[in-house]
Amino acid sequence: MIPGDLAARLRMLTEASFFSGEQNVAPLARARAIPAELPNFTPGERITATLQNINKDQTFQGRVNGREVVLSLPQSVKAGDTLELIVNEVTQRAVFASLANPAALPSDKPALSQTGKLISFLLTGQPSPGSTPLNGGEALAPSAPQTAAATAQLAARLGTAVSESGLFYESHQTRWLSGHLSTAALQKEPQGQVSARQEATGGPVASNGSDETAGSGTAATMTTSSSRTHDPAPVAERLLPLVHQQLDTLATHQVVWQGQIWPGQQMEWEIEDPSGRAGEDDGDPEPYWNTTLRLTLPGMGGIEARLHLTPAGVAVRLIADDARSRDILIAGQPRLAEALDAANVPLTGMVAELTVPDEQP
Repeated sequence: MIPGDLAARLRMLTEASFFSGEQNVAPLARARAIPAELPNFTPGERITATLQNINKDQTFQGRVNGREVVLSLPQSVKAGDTLELIVNEVTQRAVFASLANPAALPSDKPALSQTGKLISFLLTGQPSPGSTPLNGGEALAPSAPQTAAATAQLAARLGTAVSESGLFYESHQTRWLSGHLSTAALQKEPQGQVSARQEATGGPVASNGSDETAGSGTAATMTTSSSRTHDPAPVAERLLPLVHQQLDTLATHQVVWQGQIWPGQQMEWEIEDPSGRAGEDDGDPEPYWNTTLRLTLPGMGGIEARLHLTPAGVAVRLIADDARSRDILIAGQPRLAEALDAANVPLTGMVAELTVPDEQP
């Protein structure tokens, strides 16, 4: 028999089931306002960013210290990466940064192409070397500079050492052929010295085999007689390390030198063209260069200076082995800014920090 109060029982059962399954509703929380401006970053500052997604203009939406920022990165990265970055430039729209440790992305590390490796092996059968001796291994200055004039002379000698290193010999040959560079200046480079000696002895003129900018084989010799022709000669043995370095430079867009800046003081100097477009007139309004100096000074220990050069000036990041040396570098910032202003190179930013210890496996 159907009970007479069935409808009432069903209604009570339905209501009990509904209310027992209801979840507690949390109170509304006050929303935090989105910052209208980018964080106050300084060029050269080290930051850690988590990339969230890529924008249509190829910038990245990232999170730094809990804040949303727009990042423009020259390296090949992807959403979801957590990267340690060095701030290069800050605008109202985005933060321009580069990887603090490019080796963290093995796929993006500059490497000699297979063609370059093949040429290198065919030349000597040996792998390419590391850095090139600066100034033939001889000291650039008789002693450490103590005055502004001595510092200016050392800077000029560094420029001369780079120009006469032979790494840009083909480019200089183009200038020589157009009359913008003298034969005497060209013969100061290693390839020119070999050519001059062979011209004097009547021997064959050796090409260095790494024609970077000159478009024809005629620029590979320094003979002044257009009537004489020679078959391509093998690369002189003493030039083989230099040719290797030229191939590395073409493949990686960076140059590394090492040598003495004054007796007993070793230095490693690296120059990098991140865009890989050195010497090209592509109308880029914002070219920039990176250069790094590494020294171990008697009174301060290991010092590394990383410079980021743009048309606006230079951002400097200094890394010291100990806190005392770092404090000395920080105290010297006003003098550095004054010296750079005198050279018409404004200091756009500077940070000094301690060396990060290597992670133990």
